[in-house]
Amino acid sequence: MPTEPPIVLITPEAQATLEAEVKRTSIGGGLAGGLLFGCPLDEHHRLVVSSVRLRSEVGFGQKSFCLDQSRTSQQLEQARKLAPGASYCGVWYLHRTPNQELTDKEWVQTQSVLEDLDFRFEDLVCLVLCFYSGELKSYASSFNRYHSARGQFPAPTQLQLTTDSLPTPTQASPAHPSAPRPAPTDWYKAPEVIERLKLEHERLAQKYHVEATLAPNGQQLIFRLMPKSEYGKLAFYLAFGPGFPDKAPAAFLLAGGKQHPLFSPGISNWSAGQWLVGVADDLIEWLAWSLEQYVATAEEALDQSDYQEAADLLTVVLSIDPRTPRAARLLARAQAPLG
Repeated sequence: MPTEPPIVLITPEAQATLEAEVKRTSIGGGLAGGLLFGCPLDEHHRLVVSSVRLRSEVGFGQKSFCLDQSRTSQQLEQARKLAPGASYCGVWYLHRTPNQELTDKEWVQTQSVLEDLDFRFEDLVCLVLCFYSGELKSYASSFNRYHSARGQFPAPTQLQLTTDSLPTPTQASPAHPSAPRPAPTDWYKAPEVIERLKLEHERLAQKYHVEATLAPNGQQLIFRLMPKSEYGKLAFYLAFGPGFPDKAPAAFLLAGGKQHPLFSPGISNWSAGQWLVGVADDLIEWLAWSLEQYVATAEEALDQSDYQEAADLLTVVLSIDPRTPRAARLLARAQAPLG
């Protein structure tokens, strides 16, 4: 049975690069598009960190196309600097029409990448960028072996920037009101978990102020972290539940009561042999190159009179880089109505 397609998360930088490529690309007789680089974060999410435009000279658009002949080793190496677990993860195509469905040539090309014998992908991200009448729209889908074997189109899915906010647990949709599955109770009281949490707290406390709380549902422990030596008022959160340390923690910022999820290679490649302090350090690095998008999100919040959310986001931005353009001025605007 086919399963729900994974959500596609794309970094602001990767999205901006694709948009710039679209606007300078002319469409000739062949396919216009290329490859995506990224990695799976978990069963339900795929992360895209970069892309490359391919020319017909490397066989793009032909069934005989091979990834190892695509002359993209440099771009792959660069992607792995952004996310150590990154590899080829999908394809993108440019359409000069509002039609987001793949053409026959695009479908065959996507299938040939999926079935590349050197990689043996389970699924691929497929992005279609429709640039029509001066307007650009992006569509994401997931193409897997089930679709390939049956000649089906990729399954449409959500496309989100990594800086988009997720609803807090109290905002969850009641679309499926079935009874929740019982979760292990007091999982954090198991002796081996107590010992692990003690060591994690000790390591974190060397570099961060740590506040530990138990979520209202009693199933998640949350560490609020503030760096000791740098980054001013920066605060972010690590949350973990039953299955830790085998199961990866989640990370987020809290702005105006909304959770803004954070992603990093340390989380996507988590194993029980890692430590939370390494994840925390990694998250700050990733935050540093998403600042422009947080400024844009704060501006949107200001336009909607969400002053606290805007102020919280801009405080994060200025804590990491006080020279970020427009951030200080926007923060003053956000704080004025708050008194």
